[in-house]
Amino acid sequence: MPTPDRTIAQALVLADGRGVRVVAASESFDEPEAERIATLFGPRPAGTACPRAHFACPFGKSRVAVVAVGDRPDGTLGFRFLVLDRGLYRLLGDPFAISDRFPIDLAAKGPLPSLEWPAEPLPPRTVHALQSLLQSGDTSLLLGGAQALVDGGRVVLKRCEPQEELIRGLWQLLPSRTRTELWPATFAFSDELRFDAAAMPDPPSDPNRVRHTEDGLRDYPQSRYELNLQIAVENGDQLELDRLLARRTSDDTIRLGLTIIAIAVVAAVIFKFL
Repeated sequence: MPTPDRTIAQALVLADGRGVRVVAASESFDEPEAERIATLFGPRPAGTACPRAHFACPFGKSRVAVVAVGDRPDGTLGFRFLVLDRGLYRLLGDPFAISDRFPIDLAAKGPLPSLEWPAEPLPPRTVHALQSLLQSGDTSLLLGGAQALVDGGRVVLKRCEPQEELIRGLWQLLPSRTRTELWPATFAFSDELRFDAAAMPDPPSDPNRVRHTEDGLRDYPQSRYELNLQIAVENGDQLELDRLLARRTSDDTIRLGLTIIAIAVVAAVIFKFL
């Protein structure tokens, strides 16, 4: 497996009533793509503040944007973009840890240096940390949300302020492979970026019924992943927790099955003509 590029480009985008604009960026940064994403974050609903929120989404075909967004003293909304290779994002898997690694300056101007992720993985998740999370957080909402996401659903909560603690906690409960394929937002003004887990002031209707609201998540049918995760955390079983967090996604299972079928077909053809 090739080593991913550890370089991280950065930029600051401002949004107000006049539109969006990049005011600071690394060399060769894709400014139109950043402005497009900031625009799709949505227009600010009247009276809604955004003290600090985070989201992650695709950035072009081969990169990922990890974005910290917050109000500035002048009334504009600032978006700090970190843009990294998708291979590096898959290796790390936690957009919140990526953002937390680098100080946020919503007053930056002009050219910005590129950053570099150190040649080391993130610390592993531990049963002690997840025990604390479930004991202090909204357990039914967190576990129901985790199972809904594992099952392929979306989690969209009606909130008038960022839900940093809740969405960060939810991301700690997901399998490593699953969370590299999903996109979280601790707050968004619209659903245009189609986050898999998000809080927003006024979620639109959901005609396809793939989105789960708060009441639905609290009563979400308990399934194997949620149940086994809860048991492992409560029993302090680190080995079982590691196994659960390393589980394949459904797409992984399908790809594995197709690969096995393809190998079997090729082998059959080879033996036929031997």
